Amino acid sequence: MKSKWNKRYIAVALMGMCLRLTAQDADSISMRPTFGVNYSGELQTDFKLARMACLLQLHADIPVTRSLSFQFHSVSTLSSKRELEVLSLQGYSNIDTYGIDIPFAIAVAGFTWHIGERHTLFAGIRRTDEDYFCSDALGLFTNSSCGIFPTISWNFPIGTFPLAALGIHYAYDHDNLRLQASLYNGEGNCQFSGRESVLRFRPQSDGLFAVAQAEYRHRGSSYFLGATLHTRPDVRPTLWACAEQLLLPRLTMLAAYGHAFGNDILCNNFCGLGGKYAFRRVEPGLFVGYTRILDIDEWAAELVCDISLTSFLNVKPVLHIITADHTTSCIAMLRMEIGI
Repeated sequence: MKSKWNKRYIAVALMGMCLRLTAQDADSISMRPTFGVNYSGELQTDFKLARMACLLQLHADIPVTRSLSFQFHSVSTLSSKRELEVLSLQGYSNIDTYGIDIPFAIAVAGFTWHIGERHTLFAGIRRTDEDYFCSDALGLFTNSSCGIFPTISWNFPIGTFPLAALGIHYAYDHDNLRLQASLYNGEGNCQFSGRESVLRFRPQSDGLFAVAQAEYRHRGSSYFLGATLHTRPDVRPTLWACAEQLLLPRLTMLAAYGHAFGNDILCNNFCGLGGKYAFRRVEPGLFVGYTRILDIDEWAAELVCDISLTSFLNVKPVLHIITADHTTSCIAMLRMEIGI
C-alpha cells in the first residue's frame, strides 16, 4: 500500500516539474528579443525612362521586463537620381524618396509599456504611418495616398515616411474595437543633429500634431474613423473615414474619404474607391483616388497584383494611370519584397 502511494507521489511530482518547466520555457520565449529585415526594390518606367527605387528596413523588439520592451525600426533608401517625367501629386510609390537618398534614418525608437492585456503606451521616436493608414486593404497598394491621405501629408510637415518625430502613442484593443491616440512634435525629421534632428521637440516653433482613430472589426470587415489636429501656425483639424467591407469570402471592397478644414491649405478633399480579391497566393486589387492639390484636379488609378512566391518573397506588378492637369500618363512598376 505504501509503495503504491509512493509511486503516485512520484508521478504527481514529475507532472508538476514538467508543468513548471513548460511555464518557464513559455516565459523565456516571451522574453527573447526578435529581429527582422525587410527589403523592397522596384523598377519603374513611364515607357520613356526607367529608374530603380530601393528600401531597406531593420526591426528589433527587445523585452526589458514582462511588460516593458524596447522597439527599434530603421529605414535606408536608394534610388536612381533621374525622376520619371510624370506629374503625380498623390505619388505612385510609397517606398520612393524621389532622388533623395537616405543612408540611415530612424522610423521607431522607444519603449512600449504593456498595461494589462488591452492597453499599450509608447514613448520615443515614431512614424505616424506605423499605426495609421496601414490596414490590410490600403497596405496592398503602392501609391502614397494609401499610406496616408493627402489631406494630411500635403498640409502638414509631419513625421510620415521617411520622416519621424518624438511623441507618445496609446492603443486600446478589445475584441472587435481598437482605439488609438498619439501626440507628436509638429514637424518630422530624419537627421540626427541640427535643425532637422529627429530628436527635436519644439512645440512653439514646430507646433504639435495630435491624431486619434477608432477601428471596429466585424466578420472580416473593418471600419475606421479618425481625426487630426495641427497647432502651427493655426489650429487646423482634419477628418477621415475608411471602410473595408467583406462582400464575399475572398472579395473586399474599399472606400475612403478625407477632409481638411481651412481656406489657405493645399489639399481640402480626398476620396478613393477600390477592392481586392484574395485567391490562394495571388491577390489582385484596384484602387481609384481623386484629390485637388494646388488647384490641380488629379485622378489616379492603380492596378496591382501581389504574388506570394514563398513565405518570405513577394512580387508585385503594378500599373498606374494618372490624369492631372488635363494630361494622362502611365507608370508601370515591378516590385519585389523580401521579409526575414
